[in-house]
Amino acid sequence: MKKIILSLPVLAIFIQSCVTSLQPLVTYKTAVADARLAGTWNSDGQDYTVQKFFDSDLFKKLSKAFEKNSSGNDGEMTKKEKEDSLLYSRSYIVKYTKDNVEYHLFGAMSKLNGQYYINFTPVEIDARGENEQAFEITLTDRLATHTIARLKFNNSNSLQLDFIDGNFLYEQVKAGRMKIKHVSDDLYDTFLVTASTVELRQFVEKYGNDDRFFNKENSVTLIRKS
Repeated sequence: MKKIILSLPVLAIFIQSCVTSLQPLVTYKTAVADARLAGTWNSDGQDYTVQKFFDSDLFKKLSKAFEKNSSGNDGEMTKKEKEDSLLYSRSYIVKYTKDNVEYHLFGAMSKLNGQYYINFTPVEIDARGENEQAFEITLTDRLATHTIARLKFNNSNSLQLDFIDGNFLYEQVKAGRMKIKHVSDDLYDTFLVTASTVELRQFVEKYGNDDRFFNKENSVTLIRKS
């Protein structure tokens, strides 16, 4: 079975064979929000709290640091800061606790072919000093990878995450039936998509309606608690 390079072990509780990408599927230009996503959810006894980014406990905790670092020398936001702000305003923080450790995932959602897709990125919080204002939030992990899933709202109290089947994708690419930029290592049995965001979106648009692209073993159903 092809092992996929996971962005930290946090997503392993969701799925063991999901696809990871070096580039995100969603950018500030393509991100969309949906009020149905926020709330507390449960899957197999594990609770997940989903909050709009600017409403999240994490942002409130670090808001002083954001304010301190949110402008250039002339007091105006830089182009990147404006783009980040747009992305944040349409994105979410997923918070959960496992083995007494609290994890945060940054989730950005987009629509392709009338379907919702979401990419998850672990959030790193770096302490540069003893003062809380010295904290910096980083929306990538050391590998800067993103994990992608199709998101379906079954009803107001249930949603489904269908992660792309990494084993199927690898076999199709290896056989030449699908083409996408990637790196792989058969010795270590790993596979990482390296295509640009534009290429990645085109790829998902082309194959997202193929049921073989997803696998029941790669699906997670979340039930709303509140």
